[in-house]
Amino acid sequence: MSVAATYAEALYESAVSEGGVDAVASDLKEFTAAVAGSAELRDALENPEIDRRAKRGIIGEITEGAHPLLANFLKVLVDRGRLTELKEISEAFADRVDTAEARLEVEAITAVPLPADLRERLVEDIQEKTGQSVVLSETVDPEIVGGLVLKVGEFVVDGSVRHNLDRLAERLHAVSVDAALSPS
Repeated sequence: MSVAATYAEALYESAVSEGGVDAVASDLKEFTAAVAGSAELRDALENPEIDRRAKRGIIGEITEGAHPLLANFLKVLVDRGRLTELKEISEAFADRVDTAEARLEVEAITAVPLPADLRERLVEDIQEKTGQSVVLSETVDPEIVGGLVLKVGEFVVDGSVRHNLDRLAERLHAVSVDAALSPS
């Protein structure tokens, strides 16, 4: 188990025992996004020249109103020099919550927005095949030309037109011109 997964599991178990999984998950996601979105905040929290007390103070101010378990957890990360792993811990925590709630996060990448009926059918098909509740996020990327790319964690199913065109081009480049022109 990775360090991030170990910390995420400890946070999850604590949140379960306090009945605050949803609140902790939401607050952790917001805090992680705030750190990712502010170079100044990230530098202050990750700079080894800034002492732990100052970092704990910053965290205390930022997490005012957040679930107390999260504020304490972040201070533990500061004390143990693990705040630089916040993104990985946050992702591992979200994965742990999804697993516990039999929820599967799926990203659908399409060239144009999915029509509502197709989106519904896609979610139903994935739920039927996995037996899990599906949370579908959509990304529009005109570069894929058409078709669909599905991402579930590290697993990718690429049914895009772009992918198929690239594979066809590779095959065409691999065929010898002499072999292609010789009579059968």
